[in-house]
Amino acid sequence: MVCLGDIVHTKHLKSQLMNRMKLNKQSLILIVLVITSLNFGCHRVRKPVPDSMVTGHTTIAADEALLPLINAELDVFHSQYDFATVDCKYGSEYDAINLLLQEKVRLALVTRPLNQKEINFFKGKDINPESIILAYDAIAVIVHPDNAINYLTKSQISDILSGQLVTWSQLEHSGKTGNIKQILDSESSGIIRSLVDSLNLNERITGDFEFAGDNKKVIELVAANPDAIGFIGYNWLSEGDNMKVQEDLKKVNLIAISGRQIADETNSFKPSLSSLFNLEYPLTRKIYAIYADPSPGLARGFLAHLTSERGQKIIYRMGLKPENDFQRLVKINKDY
Repeated sequence: MVCLGDIVHTKHLKSQLMNRMKLNKQSLILIVLVITSLNFGCHRVRKPVPDSMVTGHTTIAADEALLPLINAELDVFHSQYDFATVDCKYGSEYDAINLLLQEKVRLALVTRPLNQKEINFFKGKDINPESIILAYDAIAVIVHPDNAINYLTKSQISDILSGQLVTWSQLEHSGKTGNIKQILDSESSGIIRSLVDSLNLNERITGDFEFAGDNKKVIELVAANPDAIGFIGYNWLSEGDNMKVQEDLKKVNLIAISGRQIADETNSFKPSLSSLFNLEYPLTRKIYAIYADPSPGLARGFLAHLTSERGQKIIYRMGLKPENDFQRLVKINKDY
């Protein structure tokens, strides 16, 4: 038998339960409204990151032959400054300087300074451009592992690029008889300009050659062709601890170059940190930062990083010669 008191008590419990559910529902709605309001408020008052030497966004340009080095510098810079974003447009040296002249970028990283005509162009706009030496790179000469040749003279490199040496049989110790296939990055690259200037090639390269498009592709094409000889920026192979570099050095051989008339193991040098420091490698070249901006900004901040002790040590770690030597001399006290 059901007691009247039980019925009343049950109705009371149901009423309390319904009231609690209403309160919980109202509380949930209130919480959602508060969160939405906060989110809207935060979104509404959020301000863009101001442009400064260590914050904001900017775009720079660089010769693609310098890509491994520049990427290493950018990684460290971005890890140090959370609110800075520096994008780099990689292309030929001509493209990088052209972007600077068009004022689409304020900083270009290439392997030559501005010429007088380019300097005058900026001065006509009341801008005093700066050409700052950052480091010393080199043009590395690579061949297929099946090629037995170990060293070449600078003169022989010139003869190959000018079309006077066209078969490997014309070179001793190559162990090959096929036609020499020259592999270069691009027609307007800094590598070609550097080779033309340093080897006096009369403004052009002749013979059997192919433009790969970039330095990575040069390595791939040389690795696939036993008759190929390639020319790349040394920083693509200079970081000895990098596993990708170690793999690439198994696919191609670095050639030692001599500045003498006859090359042998005593006067020929491969590009290395040592041969760059001692100025022994004949195809060494400088890396320049060209800055053209009347006001300081993030591009100037990245330039400051490149010339700082941290930035220069990254160059050293990459196996290249930095312009500034920050090595410290430590005096040891014998009585200590």
